[in-house]
Amino acid sequence: MNHKHITMTSIVLATLMLVSLLAAVSSAASVSGQTMAGTGPAATTSWSNGQTDIFAVDTSGTLWQTSVLPSSGGAWNYVGGVCTSSPAAVSWGSTLRFDVFVRGSDGAVWQITYNNGWSSWNSLGGQVASGTGPAVASWSAGRLDVFVEGTNGALWHKWWNGAQWSGWESLGGQLTSSPAATGQYPASNGQAIYLFVRGTDGACWEKSYNHGWSSWHSLGGQVASGTGPGVGQDLALFVQGTDGQLWWYGAGWSSGATWKTIGTQAPEALSASSPTSTIVVVMDHNMVSVSGTSGTVWYCVADVSGWNTWNSAGTP
Repeated sequence: MNHKHITMTSIVLATLMLVSLLAAVSSAASVSGQTMAGTGPAATTSWSNGQTDIFAVDTSGTLWQTSVLPSSGGAWNYVGGVCTSSPAAVSWGSTLRFDVFVRGSDGAVWQITYNNGWSSWNSLGGQVASGTGPAVASWSAGRLDVFVEGTNGALWHKWWNGAQWSGWESLGGQLTSSPAATGQYPASNGQAIYLFVRGTDGACWEKSYNHGWSSWHSLGGQVASGTGPGVGQDLALFVQGTDGQLWWYGAGWSSGATWKTIGTQAPEALSASSPTSTIVVVMDHNMVSVSGTSGTVWYCVADVSGWNTWNSAGTP
Protein backbone atom coordinates (compact mmCIF):
# COMPACT_ATOMS: atom_id res chain seq x y z
CA MET A 1 0.00 0.00 0.00
CA ASN A 2 1.45 3.38 -1.04
CA HIS A 3 1.64 5.71 1.98
CA LYS A 4 3.32 8.65 0.20
CA HIS A 5 1.86 12.12 0.26
CA ILE A 6 -0.29 13.18 -2.71
CA THR A 7 2.00 13.55 -5.73
CA MET A 8 1.88 16.29 -8.35
CA THR A 9 0.08 13.76 -10.59
CA SER A 10 -2.62 13.34 -7.91
CA ILE A 11 -2.96 17.12 -7.58
CA VAL A 12 -3.35 17.50 -11.34
CA LEU A 13 -5.90 14.65 -11.36
CA ALA A 14 -7.88 16.31 -8.56
CA THR A 15 -7.92 19.57 -10.51
CA LEU A 16 -9.08 17.84 -13.67
CA MET A 17 -11.81 15.98 -11.78
CA LEU A 18 -13.07 19.21 -10.22
CA VAL A 19 -13.01 21.04 -13.58
CA SER A 20 -14.92 18.15 -15.13
CA LEU A 21 -17.50 18.32 -12.35
CA LEU A 22 -18.02 22.07 -12.68
CA ALA A 23 -18.14 22.00 -16.48
CA ALA A 24 -20.64 19.18 -16.77
CA VAL A 25 -22.80 19.62 -13.68
CA SER A 26 -25.79 20.36 -15.89
CA SER A 27 -25.23 17.28 -18.05
CA ALA A 28 -28.61 15.61 -18.52
CA ALA A 29 -27.56 12.17 -19.67
CA SER A 30 -24.72 9.70 -19.67
CA VAL A 31 -22.55 9.42 -22.77
CA SER A 32 -22.92 5.64 -22.84
CA GLY A 33 -26.27 4.87 -21.20
CA GLN A 34 -24.89 1.79 -19.45
CA THR A 35 -22.66 0.78 -16.56
CA MET A 36 -18.93 0.32 -17.06
CA ALA A 37 -17.97 -3.31 -17.73
CA GLY A 38 -16.86 -5.11 -14.58
CA THR A 39 -18.56 -2.64 -12.25
CA GLY A 40 -21.77 -2.90 -10.27
CA PRO A 41 -23.96 -0.48 -8.32
CA ALA A 42 -23.69 0.79 -4.76
CA ALA A 43 -26.82 1.27 -2.65
CA THR A 44 -27.31 3.06 0.64
CA THR A 45 -30.19 4.42 2.72
CA SER A 46 -30.24 7.71 4.63
CA TRP A 47 -31.17 7.00 8.25
CA SER A 48 -32.56 10.53 8.61
CA ASN A 49 -35.38 10.29 6.06
CA GLY A 50 -35.33 6.75 4.67
CA GLN A 51 -34.26 7.76 1.15
CA THR A 52 -32.59 4.86 -0.67
CA ASP A 53 -30.15 5.80 -3.41
CA ILE A 54 -28.19 3.81 -6.00
CA PHE A 55 -24.84 4.88 -7.46
CA ALA A 56 -23.27 3.52 -10.65
CA VAL A 57 -20.37 4.28 -13.01
CA ASP A 58 -20.93 4.63 -16.77
CA THR A 59 -18.52 3.50 -19.49
CA SER A 60 -16.73 6.87 -19.48
CA GLY A 61 -15.91 6.45 -15.76
CA THR A 62 -18.44 9.03 -14.58
CA LEU A 63 -20.35 8.50 -11.32
CA TRP A 64 -24.17 8.82 -11.38
CA GLN A 65 -26.90 8.68 -8.71
CA THR A 66 -30.62 7.86 -8.67
CA SER A 67 -33.22 7.58 -5.89
CA VAL A 68 -35.28 4.38 -6.03
CA LEU A 69 -37.21 4.07 -2.76
CA PRO A 70 -39.61 4.94 -1.15
CA SER A 71 -40.43 6.46 -4.53
CA SER A 72 -38.51 6.42 -7.78
CA GLY A 73 -37.69 9.61 -9.61
CA GLY A 74 -36.56 7.56 -12.59
CA ALA A 75 -33.73 9.95 -13.52
CA TRP A 76 -30.00 9.47 -13.06
CA ASN A 77 -28.15 12.52 -11.77
CA TYR A 78 -24.59 13.46 -12.68
CA VAL A 79 -21.99 13.30 -9.89
CA GLY A 80 -18.79 13.28 -11.98
CA GLY A 81 -15.29 11.99 -11.33
CA VAL A 82 -12.95 9.62 -13.16
CA CYS A 83 -13.76 6.19 -11.70
CA THR A 84 -12.11 2.83 -12.44
CA SER A 85 -14.17 0.62 -10.11
CA SER A 86 -17.59 0.01 -8.68
CA PRO A 87 -18.53 2.70 -6.15
CA ALA A 88 -19.05 2.13 -2.43
CA ALA A 89 -21.54 4.29 -0.52
CA VAL A 90 -22.71 4.83 3.04
CA SER A 91 -25.00 7.24 4.91
CA TRP A 92 -24.74 8.48 8.48
CA GLY A 93 -25.88 11.37 10.65
CA SER A 94 -29.10 13.28 11.19
CA THR A 95 -29.06 14.95 7.77
CA LEU A 96 -29.35 13.64 4.24
CA ARG A 97 -25.68 12.74 3.83
CA PHE A 98 -23.97 10.24 1.54
CA ASP A 99 -20.25 9.43 1.29
CA VAL A 100 -19.17 7.67 -1.92
CA PHE A 101 -15.77 6.08 -2.59
CA VAL A 102 -14.21 4.83 -5.84
CA ARG A 103 -10.87 3.77 -7.28
CA GLY A 104 -9.53 6.65 -9.37
CA SER A 105 -7.54 6.51 -12.59
CA ASP A 106 -4.35 6.82 -10.48
CA GLY A 107 -5.26 3.66 -8.51
CA ALA A 108 -5.90 5.64 -5.30
CA VAL A 109 -9.14 5.86 -3.31
CA TRP A 110 -11.22 8.99 -3.97
CA GLN A 111 -14.14 10.28 -1.88
CA ILE A 112 -17.05 12.61 -2.60
CA THR A 113 -19.69 13.66 -0.07
CA TYR A 114 -23.27 14.86 -0.42
CA ASN A 115 -24.47 17.08 2.44
CA ASN A 116 -26.87 19.74 1.14
CA GLY A 117 -24.84 19.60 -2.09
CA TRP A 118 -21.87 17.67 -3.47
CA SER A 119 -18.35 18.35 -2.23
CA SER A 120 -15.27 18.33 -4.44
CA TRP A 121 -13.37 15.06 -4.85
CA ASN A 122 -10.81 14.19 -2.17
CA SER A 123 -7.96 11.67 -2.52
CA LEU A 124 -7.39 9.24 0.37
CA GLY A 125 -4.23 7.89 -1.27
CA GLY A 126 -3.37 4.22 -1.13
CA GLN A 127 -3.15 1.88 -4.11
CA VAL A 128 -6.13 -0.35 -4.90
CA ALA A 129 -5.65 -3.60 -6.82
CA SER A 130 -6.71 -3.31 -10.46
CA GLY A 131 -10.19 -4.68 -11.12
CA THR A 132 -11.33 -4.07 -7.53
CA GLY A 133 -12.89 -1.18 -5.64
CA PRO A 134 -13.29 0.05 -2.07
CA ALA A 135 -15.82 -0.85 0.62
CA VAL A 136 -17.06 1.50 3.33
CA ALA A 137 -18.84 1.06 6.65
CA SER A 138 -20.08 3.36 9.43
CA TRP A 139 -21.00 2.37 12.97
CA SER A 140 -22.06 5.87 14.06
CA ALA A 141 -22.36 9.45 12.90
CA GLY A 142 -18.90 10.88 12.29
CA ARG A 143 -17.25 7.49 11.76
CA LEU A 144 -16.17 6.07 8.38
CA ASP A 145 -14.11 2.92 7.75
CA VAL A 146 -12.76 2.29 4.23
CA PHE A 147 -11.34 -1.05 3.06
CA VAL A 148 -9.55 -2.06 -0.14
CA GLU A 149 -7.60 -4.91 -1.63
CA GLY A 150 -4.06 -3.58 -1.92
CA THR A 151 -1.70 -4.33 -4.79
CA ASN A 152 -0.15 -7.07 -2.59
CA GLY A 153 -3.54 -8.85 -2.32
CA ALA A 154 -3.99 -8.05 1.38
CA LEU A 155 -6.87 -6.13 3.00
CA TRP A 156 -6.05 -2.51 3.88
CA HIS A 157 -7.99 -0.18 6.19
CA LYS A 158 -8.26 3.60 6.69
CA TRP A 159 -10.74 5.39 8.97
CA TRP A 160 -12.23 8.81 9.69
CA ASN A 161 -12.76 9.55 13.41
CA GLY A 162 -14.87 12.67 12.96
CA ALA A 163 -11.87 15.01 12.78
CA GLN A 164 -9.20 13.44 10.58
CA TRP A 165 -8.23 10.42 8.49
CA SER A 166 -5.84 7.78 9.80
CA GLY A 167 -3.03 6.30 7.76
CA TRP A 168 -3.47 2.99 5.94
CA GLU A 169 -3.06 -0.22 7.98
CA SER A 170 -2.85 -3.80 6.72
CA LEU A 171 -5.33 -6.36 8.05
CA GLY A 172 -3.65 -9.20 6.19
CA GLY A 173 -5.40 -11.99 4.33
CA GLN A 174 -5.26 -12.77 0.62
CA LEU A 175 -8.18 -11.34 -1.35
CA THR A 176 -9.33 -12.04 -4.89
CA SER A 177 -12.16 -9.47 -5.02
CA SER A 178 -13.41 -6.13 -3.82
CA PRO A 179 -14.30 -6.36 -0.11
CA ALA A 180 -17.78 -5.72 1.32
CA ALA A 181 -18.37 -4.09 4.71
CA THR A 182 -21.14 -3.03 7.05
CA GLY A 183 -21.08 -1.20 10.36
CA GLN A 184 -24.69 -2.00 11.26
CA TYR A 185 -25.52 1.68 11.66
CA PRO A 186 -27.39 2.59 13.77
CA ALA A 187 -25.11 0.28 15.75
CA SER A 188 -26.90 -2.47 17.62
CA ASN A 189 -23.68 -4.11 18.72
CA GLY A 190 -21.44 -1.26 19.81
CA GLN A 191 -18.45 -0.47 17.62
CA ALA A 192 -18.97 -3.34 15.19
CA ILE A 193 -17.79 -3.89 11.62
CA TYR A 194 -18.24 -6.98 9.48
CA LEU A 195 -16.04 -7.60 6.42
CA PHE A 196 -16.46 -10.10 3.59
CA VAL A 197 -14.15 -11.02 0.70
CA ARG A 198 -13.56 -13.69 -1.94
CA GLY A 199 -10.56 -15.77 -0.91
CA THR A 200 -7.97 -17.54 -3.04
CA ASP A 201 -10.08 -20.72 -2.80
CA GLY A 202 -13.10 -18.93 -4.31
CA ALA A 203 -15.03 -19.14 -1.02
CA CYS A 204 -16.46 -16.22 0.95
CA TRP A 205 -14.39 -15.25 3.99
CA GLU A 206 -15.38 -13.04 6.94
CA LYS A 207 -13.51 -10.89 9.45
CA SER A 208 -15.13 -8.70 12.11
CA TYR A 209 -14.25 -5.91 14.52
CA ASN A 210 -15.80 -5.51 17.98
CA HIS A 211 -13.26 -3.75 20.23
CA GLY A 212 -10.60 -5.72 18.33
CA TRP A 213 -10.22 -7.66 15.06
CA SER A 214 -11.16 -11.32 14.80
CA SER A 215 -9.25 -13.87 12.76
CA TRP A 216 -10.44 -14.78 9.26
CA HIS A 217 -12.94 -17.61 8.88
CA SER A 218 -14.59 -19.20 5.86
CA LEU A 219 -18.32 -19.12 5.16
CA GLY A 220 -17.88 -21.53 2.26
CA GLY A 221 -19.72 -21.16 -1.01
CA GLN A 222 -18.13 -20.43 -4.37
CA VAL A 223 -18.01 -16.83 -5.61
CA ALA A 224 -17.72 -16.15 -9.34
CA SER A 225 -14.29 -15.01 -10.48
CA GLY A 226 -14.04 -11.24 -10.90
CA THR A 227 -16.84 -10.60 -8.38
CA GLY A 228 -17.08 -10.14 -4.64
CA PRO A 229 -19.72 -10.20 -1.90
CA GLY A 230 -22.31 -7.57 -1.02
CA VAL A 231 -23.73 -7.10 2.48
CA GLY A 232 -26.51 -5.08 4.10
CA GLN A 233 -26.77 -3.57 7.58
CA ASP A 234 -28.70 -6.60 8.85
CA LEU A 235 -25.90 -8.95 7.62
CA ALA A 236 -27.86 -10.17 4.61
CA LEU A 237 -24.91 -11.41 2.53
CA PHE A 238 -25.04 -11.84 -1.26
CA VAL A 239 -22.68 -13.27 -3.88
CA GLN A 240 -22.79 -14.17 -7.54
CA GLY A 241 -22.15 -17.90 -7.71
CA THR A 242 -20.07 -19.72 -10.31
CA ASP A 243 -23.41 -20.68 -11.93
CA GLY A 244 -24.09 -16.98 -12.61
CA GLN A 245 -26.99 -16.95 -10.15
CA LEU A 246 -27.45 -14.72 -7.10
CA TRP A 247 -26.97 -16.51 -3.76
CA TRP A 248 -27.48 -15.21 -0.22
CA TYR A 249 -26.64 -16.18 3.34
CA GLY A 250 -29.80 -14.78 4.94
CA ALA A 251 -30.34 -11.78 7.21
CA GLY A 252 -28.95 -11.85 10.74
CA TRP A 253 -27.18 -15.14 10.03
CA SER A 254 -25.69 -17.37 12.65
CA SER A 255 -23.22 -20.27 12.58
CA GLY A 256 -26.01 -22.49 11.27
CA ALA A 257 -26.73 -20.40 8.16
CA THR A 258 -26.39 -21.91 4.70
CA TRP A 259 -26.13 -20.57 1.15
CA LYS A 260 -29.31 -20.52 -0.92
CA THR A 261 -30.62 -18.79 -4.03
CA ILE A 262 -32.96 -15.88 -3.39
CA GLY A 263 -35.69 -17.69 -5.34
CA THR A 264 -36.34 -14.97 -7.89
CA GLN A 265 -33.42 -14.34 -10.21
CA ALA A 266 -32.75 -11.11 -12.07
CA PRO A 267 -34.47 -10.85 -15.48
CA GLU A 268 -31.15 -10.92 -17.35
CA ALA A 269 -27.70 -12.45 -16.89
CA LEU A 270 -25.56 -10.75 -14.27
CA SER A 271 -22.46 -8.81 -15.29
CA ALA A 272 -19.09 -9.81 -13.86
CA SER A 273 -19.49 -7.49 -10.87
CA SER A 274 -20.41 -7.59 -7.20
CA PRO A 275 -23.97 -7.21 -5.89
CA THR A 276 -24.81 -4.59 -3.27
CA SER A 277 -27.32 -4.53 -0.42
CA THR A 278 -28.97 -2.07 1.96
CA ILE A 279 -31.95 -1.82 4.30
CA VAL A 280 -35.00 0.10 3.08
CA VAL A 281 -35.69 1.91 6.34
CA VAL A 282 -39.25 3.05 5.60
CA MET A 283 -40.21 -0.55 4.78
CA ASP A 284 -37.82 -2.30 7.19
CA HIS A 285 -36.88 -4.70 4.39
CA ASN A 286 -33.66 -5.71 2.70
CA MET A 287 -32.85 -4.63 -0.85
CA VAL A 288 -30.29 -6.16 -3.20
CA SER A 289 -29.08 -4.49 -6.39
CA VAL A 290 -27.09 -5.88 -9.33
CA SER A 291 -25.86 -4.88 -12.77
CA GLY A 292 -27.00 -6.91 -15.80
CA THR A 293 -24.99 -7.69 -18.92
CA SER A 294 -26.98 -5.03 -20.81
CA GLY A 295 -25.66 -2.38 -18.40
CA THR A 296 -29.05 -2.03 -16.69
CA VAL A 297 -29.16 -1.70 -12.89
CA TRP A 298 -31.77 -3.92 -11.17
CA TYR A 299 -33.02 -4.06 -7.58
CA CYS A 300 -35.22 -6.44 -5.58
CA VAL A 301 -36.77 -6.00 -2.12
CA ALA A 302 -37.63 -8.74 0.38
CA ASP A 303 -40.58 -8.65 2.78
CA VAL A 304 -41.95 -11.11 5.34
CA SER A 305 -43.22 -13.38 2.56
CA GLY A 306 -39.92 -13.49 0.67
CA TRP A 307 -38.30 -11.76 -2.29
CA ASN A 308 -40.52 -9.69 -4.58
CA THR A 309 -40.14 -9.08 -8.31
CA TRP A 310 -37.17 -7.27 -9.77
CA ASN A 311 -37.41 -3.61 -10.72
CA SER A 312 -35.28 -1.76 -13.24
CA ALA A 313 -33.45 1.36 -12.11
CA GLY A 314 -32.47 1.96 -15.72
CA THR A 315 -28.96 2.90 -16.81
CA PRO A 316 -26.69 5.76 -15.77
